[in-house]
Amino acid sequence: MSRFGMGVQMSRTKDRTIPNWLTGRSIVFFFLSMLVCWFAFGYVPEFELWIVACISLVIFFYGGQVMSKGWERKKERVFLRNIFIVGFILRLSWIIYCYFVFNPEHFGNTYGDQADTDWYMGFAKDISEWLTGNSQYSFAEIRQRNGAAIDDTAYPIWLAIGYAIWGVENDIFMPFLVKCIVNAYCAVCIYHVAKRHFGEGTARMAAIFVAINPNIIYWCGNMFKEAEMVFFCCLFIDEVDKALSSNRLTFKDLWLGLFAGMVLFFMRAALGVAAFMAMFAHIVFVSNRVLSFGKKIIAGILVVATLLVGMGESLRTRTKYLFDTAQTTEHQQKNMEWRAEREGGNKFAEYASAAVFAPLIFTIPFPTFNQAQESQLLQIQLSGGSYIKNIFSFFVIIVLLMMLISGEWRRHVFIIAYLVGYLGVLVLSNFAQSGRFHMPIWPMLMLFAAYGIQIAKTNVRVRKWFPMVLVLEIAICLFWNWFKLAGRGMI
Repeated sequence: MSRFGMGVQMSRTKDRTIPNWLTGRSIVFFFLSMLVCWFAFGYVPEFELWIVACISLVIFFYGGQVMSKGWERKKERVFLRNIFIVGFILRLSWIIYCYFVFNPEHFGNTYGDQADTDWYMGFAKDISEWLTGNSQYSFAEIRQRNGAAIDDTAYPIWLAIGYAIWGVENDIFMPFLVKCIVNAYCAVCIYHVAKRHFGEGTARMAAIFVAINPNIIYWCGNMFKEAEMVFFCCLFIDEVDKALSSNRLTFKDLWLGLFAGMVLFFMRAALGVAAFMAMFAHIVFVSNRVLSFGKKIIAGILVVATLLVGMGESLRTRTKYLFDTAQTTEHQQKNMEWRAEREGGNKFAEYASAAVFAPLIFTIPFPTFNQAQESQLLQIQLSGGSYIKNIFSFFVIIVLLMMLISGEWRRHVFIIAYLVGYLGVLVLSNFAQSGRFHMPIWPMLMLFAAYGIQIAKTNVRVRKWFPMVLVLEIAICLFWNWFKLAGRGMI
């Protein structure tokens, strides 16, 4: 039996809890990293920003451990009900704070940063009038008037349906509430996926990580589309994975997953491409013991038929453009030069490229502890979440390497292809370093990290490296915060 095979077998232990060695050390080294950066460079952010990062990180690690131990013996149905309720309450608490306190104070409105969101809401209200028969324009004319690309229409349509139901006068809080519900359900989807692939222990840990993850929760408190996007990603992965894992494979089994995948195309074309390419990769490469040859043929026909029917000419043109731009780095280089030369930009940004992003893509973005600009509200508040992604990437990379060496990857092609495929898209894009654009793969990162942690419980060779990762994280945080300040001539 291979070393990895032993790890898989032992990871299916009855122990379903988050280990103490993960929780205590991670919290301590987060505060060490933050304090070291403050003492080294100054530029301490305002209290309201960094306290959010600290509270969210403590809730994630300590709260997650308490939940995993308290619910260890709960039946699956009770566990899932509890995890959804806790996820919903945390999100509801966050949106109440954002709606009544943070957004009015920092943005002068209740819905947060106006970049993109004003456009989304205005576009949605125009569509709502069309849905209710009160518009003089067709949908095509409304899209043209709003200058919307075809792959940026799903979210305004989503909002417009809500506006048509409850009225545009409730254009902020009701969408926030819906975000809380669908976003909390992501933990349930990830539980199902993780259980099918890696067992109950990993599934419970992964569900907790998604339910209380600060970066996933954050986007429920503004009118960006990330909260809904993450939901449709999780729904797509769960439904498609369930169908591909079943004894039967018909359109009835796949329709909801395929629908969610098409929604992703109309939310962000690159994400839709990554989602359906993951399905094709699974059909081609997965072991015949997992998916028989006959099922592969059926799945391939259903996917192709869905794409041919669902993708209009505009979306096909947009997808072709994405493939064309991916073949050259010129667009990315120009964007990095603009970031370096713009007012308040970082002069070091021009040296960033796909060659730099590729080896770091599982780990970035790094935590921002020193506030280089007043506008860096999001980066400071999400520094706890960035820290989590950094240290958890160790477990993700270890698991993927083990699967590659052992050949175990052929049993999990779909979820691996989705994760690696979308990260590959980011490497070639202008947004590899943007935490917002990493959101579609956050739940899957938490799933693979949970599996790595489950293996590390019984595999000393994996666990002994984790303290070194935490020490390295301090050095990385120091370098990153120096990079941000020095690039702007602030030190």
